[in-house]
Order: sequence, then structure tokens, then C-alpha cells
Amino acid sequence: MRSRLVLLVLVVATVLFGQSILFSDLDVAARLARIEQKKFAILFTTSTCPYCKKLKDETLTDKTVKQLIYANYIFAEALFDYGKKTSAFGRSMSYSELFSAFQVNSVPITWFFTAEASPLVYLPGYLPASTFAQVLRYVYQEVEEDFQQYLKRKDDFQGERMILFVAEEDANFVLKNDPNSISVEALPQSVDPYKVYVTRNKELGEELSKAGVFRVLVIKQD
Repeated sequence: MRSRLVLLVLVVATVLFGQSILFSDLDVAARLARIEQKKFAILFTTSTCPYCKKLKDETLTDKTVKQLIYANYIFAEALFDYGKKTSAFGRSMSYSELFSAFQVNSVPITWFFTAEASPLVYLPGYLPASTFAQVLRYVYQEVEEDFQQYLKRKDDFQGERMILFVAEEDANFVLKNDPNSISVEALPQSVDPYKVYVTRNKELGEELSKAGVFRVLVIKQD
């Protein structure tokens, strides 16, 4: 029985960290970032870019990178397509206009935004997982010192814990569109700090936050 349990835990972990953290719908991703109060990021790519594939297959599958993203970011991919449009920035734009608006002349480029989709900074090119993880920490905390100086500090920041009070409509949107979200009515036996927990119970929300969960959404009562 013990060996079966260990195998089950390993399978669950493999499934979780085998999943892509990239949303393909920018509009959905932008709204999730606003509701969950996470930084919004867009990875600009093309289908023929080898370093885009390397970034997605190697860097974005790293366990530490994925944990930092789950805790702090909503990441989306803008795969260039003449037929696609987005309204993530307040007006309808074709992907051609989107790439031009953010001066994406080569790929991959990762643009980082606030939760309200205001531009912060962009990162050109490919980075290995260890450096990319530090970029995620640096950008989320909006560190003002030079990045090379920051690297010397060996920051181990994991995330910012928040309890957010949201409308039921927004809670339902999260549960429908964020595969990393879960609705709960009682404290689970095992708490995953990287999941987004949705509850109607304020006290339960506080318990989840004390247990280390980075994002707890409490549905506001009428």
C-alpha cells in the first residue's frame, strides 16, 4: 500500500509540473491577472523560432520557475498569427499590431506587466532556468537596484501571500479558466501553496493563507 501511495504522489507531481503554464488566450490571461492580482507576462514567439521552443521546453518546465510563476504570475504566449486579435490592452488589436506596439522585432521576448496590464520591463531572448527564476523574483518585487548587483544577493523570494475579496462572477471566471484554481469549503488535508483557492468562508481563507497559500480568493457576500 505504501509503495502505491508513493507512486500516486509521484504521478500527481509529474502531472502538475508537466502542464504548461502558458495561457494561449491573452484576454483571459489579462483578466485572470487582474482578479488574482498577479503580475501579467506575455512570451512573444513564432512557430519557427528555435530559442522560443528551447525556452518553453527547458526553462518554463523547470520546477522552481513553475512554482514562482504559479505563485506570482499569469503567463501567456503570443504566438504570431496574422488571423488572431486581442483586447487585453483596452482596445482590439491584431497580433501584428500587438507585436508592433511592443516593438517585438525578434523572438523570444518576454514582456512583464502589472496586474492591471501596465508595462514594466521586457526580457529579450532565451535564459536558462536558474537565471530566469531570478528574473521572476526581481521583476515581481520591482527591485530598483541593478540586476547584476541583485544576483549577488542570492534572493530566495517565493511569493507574496494575499487574501482577495472578489465578486462571485470573478470567482467563477477563475474557476472556469484557471486550471490551477480550486473551490474549497473546508481546509484540505494537504494544502498546495501554489494553487489558487476559492472559498466563501473568510475564516477558511485566513487558515489557507496561514498554511502558506499565495492566493486565496474569498467570494464577497451580498
